[in-house]
Amino acid sequence: MSRPRLLLGVQIATVVAILACVVALAALHPHRLDLTPERRFTLSAHTREVLARLHDDVRITAFYSSQEGVIRREMADLLALYQEAQPHIAVRLLDLDRSPGLSQRLGVSSYNTAVVEAGERRERLDLVTEETLTATLLDVAGTPPVVTYFVVGHGERDPRDGDERRGASEAARALAAEGFQVRALEGAAEIPADAGLLVVAGATRELPRAETDTLAAYLGRGGRALVLCDPGTPASVAGLLERFGIELALDVVVDEQARLFGTDGLSARVAYLNQALIPTPLDAQALLPVAQTLRLADPAPAGVRTDYLAMTGETAWADVDRRALHDGHAVFRPDHDRRGPLPVAALARIEGSDGREGRLAALGDADFVSNLHAIAGLVARGDALTGARPPAPPGGTFSPLMLTVGEARAILWGGVVTPSALLATAALWMARRRRLA
Repeated sequence: MSRPRLLLGVQIATVVAILACVVALAALHPHRLDLTPERRFTLSAHTREVLARLHDDVRITAFYSSQEGVIRREMADLLALYQEAQPHIAVRLLDLDRSPGLSQRLGVSSYNTAVVEAGERRERLDLVTEETLTATLLDVAGTPPVVTYFVVGHGERDPRDGDERRGASEAARALAAEGFQVRALEGAAEIPADAGLLVVAGATRELPRAETDTLAAYLGRGGRALVLCDPGTPASVAGLLERFGIELALDVVVDEQARLFGTDGLSARVAYLNQALIPTPLDAQALLPVAQTLRLADPAPAGVRTDYLAMTGETAWADVDRRALHDGHAVFRPDHDRRGPLPVAALARIEGSDGREGRLAALGDADFVSNLHAIAGLVARGDALTGARPPAPPGGTFSPLMLTVGEARAILWGGVVTPSALLATAALWMARRRRLA
């Protein structure tokens, strides 16, 4: 064999070996670059956080229609992401028409439906999306669901009311997605035995003394409660908080930075969180419209530990006389008002009579809906799921391009493999010509 041919053979073998190493490394350490506008091939931080908490085996059985190939592919892609992120998850994707026995045992009679099973627990999803699937996993295989009662009857926000300003249905949906079972409770004279969390959201009328005593006794037995207070909160609610070392300042927060954008400045921005209690940053900074500040009693009542949970930014200040509610041009008075950062949320931990720790969180605004799940999780469970939630679908004219297996293979060979092989061949041929010249 001549020397040039031997060198060419060695070069070809070297290139093939390098390509084989690259393919092997890619198989061992796969990395996906998601360029879709809606990030449809990337799980949100919230979903990854929920999956990390799964320790038991979970089986997801999805049923599709053979006539709806696009929906089948979308479900398959989504379930593959879950299976890849959590080895405890097993996935079955079945044609409903070809699996009548299994579908009947699982109670499925419609296409594009999934059933999540973990041990003896089972739940069906009629709409398979990342949001619904993650919420179901959290409910079935994650932390146990928390029965949450919204106290109503004193002007509070009602979880059954769909009004965007006065209702709490949006907050109820957000909590339900986090594994909370939301219900309404008419008055607090008697608290159900299954209550894992009580929410008093913006009471505008006085609570009877019997109800505040019941709430205090509930907390003393290790209960969990979340109280949202607008400026002008009834004295009975303020008195309940004071029993546990949290005082309402009865002022209103003004944010000068917000005024620069043409608003009245009454939407306070939560800029700082207590990292010891909520170590992971929230997915979005919360806005508190028409909020008041809180103070912690010093010293705290016996058997109670108190901490601030959230603070505003430096550009906010507390209008002690609440002039800004009536005068949109109220200015800061150095000798009277208070500069930020200002505390707008606090947590009291109470030594329970039976050894269980009671928790009471208070926020200086009843419109606190964004990131309510983080505070509720901290109060009810002792931790919080703070990862970013799945983003809303983007606007515009983007739509997914669905390819068959043959079309995808043709694009791979025509756009990647063949050009690469031609370039490698041309480079070797030119190198050989130079050596022969």
